[in-house]
Amino acid sequence: MLLKLDRDIKVGSSARESIKNFKYSLCSVDDIRFLSKTNKIISVGDVTTENLVNAGIDLKLQVVDLVTKRDEKRFKHVDGSCQVSNPPGIISVQLMNAIQRSLAGDTPERIEVQGEEDLAVIPIIFYADNNTVIVYGVPDTGMAFIKVNEDIKKEIEKMIREMYKNE
Repeated sequence: MLLKLDRDIKVGSSARESIKNFKYSLCSVDDIRFLSKTNKIISVGDVTTENLVNAGIDLKLQVVDLVTKRDEKRFKHVDGSCQVSNPPGIISVQLMNAIQRSLAGDTPERIEVQGEEDLAVIPIIFYADNNTVIVYGVPDTGMAFIKVNEDIKKEIEKMIREMYKNE
């Protein structure tokens, strides 16, 4: 699936509601370690990424913003990371392009977002291969994952096209 965007897209309230209703599974680091034996793993969020890296899990892609609400902890920049801007409530062309490029490549990458990384799950699902596992934090709940499949990819493509059209 190719999608060429010429401008950033705003994530409206209906899209946010759809995102909240995605079927995800709560998980532990051990669950992801098991899944990593047969699936690519992508992490979104600093605490999630830190936990998975500390557990020795190989990540195809890390998307972080170097801050977290929990304890207002700040994380360190990693040399060689791709840096993009993505304002809150937006999926920027910069972020979309960085994710597409990263997932098309063969080497693991890290994207450091200036702004908000939470919505990166949307373009990751769009560009990821089926059976890729996306791991992220659910506020006040824990860690969760979505395993990419054709149904969720179609739902995301429809959502992106709708958001883009409604700008």
